[in-house]
Amino acid sequence: MINIQLDREITFDLPIGHFKGEIIKARKYQKQTRKGPQDWVRITFEVEVPGKERFECRAGRNFQLSFKPGSDLRNFLTPILGVEFFRENSAGTIELEGLLEGKEGQVMLNHYQGDGFEEPLVVVESFVPNHEGKD
Repeated sequence: MINIQLDREITFDLPIGHFKGEIIKARKYQKQTRKGPQDWVRITFEVEVPGKERFECRAGRNFQLSFKPGSDLRNFLTPILGVEFFRENSAGTIELEGLLEGKEGQVMLNHYQGDGFEEPLVVVESFVPNHEGKD
């Protein structure tokens, strides 16, 4: 008899709700637009979803790479990095991967149903990190 353990399949098909998760990747990429190329960043999360333990559950969110006040990326990262982070690092250089990857917390997932699509798009609404050093 030959027994072989199969790897867990990756799925982005996740339900709406709050789940324990971890930021596993932050990567920069370029997106072509009418205004020319734009820099974007994709943050990928591994999510623990009850009933889907057989899968590697993933969710991601894309942001235009802008840290200007009011930008989507800055608003999303403020609860993760702290209110004073941008002031303390003003005019400095940061390594985004090192700041984000490995952070654990609660991921809030929602669905967006686009016209003409059978399956909804899973959207990461927010990520609230665990407070380090506290139980």
